[in-house]
Amino acid sequence: MQLTERHIIDRADPRFVTIDQAVFTSKNLYNAALYLIRQSYIFEGKYLNYNEVQRRMQAHEAYKALPAKVGPTSLDAAR
Repeated sequence: MQLTERHIIDRADPRFVTIDQAVFTSKNLYNAALYLIRQSYIFEGKYLNYNEVQRRMQAHEAYKALPAKVGPTSLDAAR
């Protein structure tokens, strides 16, 4: 069994803007990685593994904007 914890942060909370920006950036990184994987598969016929995706995405602006632990986690979800 996996326990989870839920925090409800409404728009009036002072942390909302920071969290919203981080989530938006993480979503953009995930979508960019997915696009990269799809295009590689469609045009080159090969599936990019996690290491190759991470190497290519390190120059992406969304990857640089996120904290060091968050970027690789977003890319891992795209696999």
